[in-house]
Amino acid sequence: MPEVIALAQLFDKSLKVLGLVRQGKKERNDKIDRALFALYTALNETMAYLDDLKSGKRSSRSRERKLAHLWHDASVPVRHIDRDLAQRCFLKGSLWLEPETWSKDRVRQNQITINNILDAVRELLIH
Repeated sequence: MPEVIALAQLFDKSLKVLGLVRQGKKERNDKIDRALFALYTALNETMAYLDDLKSGKRSSRSRERKLAHLWHDASVPVRHIDRDLAQRCFLKGSLWLEPETWSKDRVRQNQITINNILDAVRELLIH
């Protein structure tokens, strides 16, 4: 009889551990979802603005400040899953705060072109 009780207790503890593992996985998935949503928002707004510029519209400091805000905001949830990408998002925000201080070479060296960020987001989706 003591063996049955010991087995039941062991089974109960195993279920609790599995529950914690599932909860941890759910929390991680929630963090990834929040980070991806923030990234998609920043990327979509940035691509729309760049398309407007390519079509001849004038630059807009208010839109650039909004982009800076979106990229800086995206860096916060991203830091939980990819610190390097979070840093790059923060730099992307800094680029939009002071675009005149960023050369094309500096953007490429810091890997914050739209294509660099898109590649990093695709990597997040795969893993």
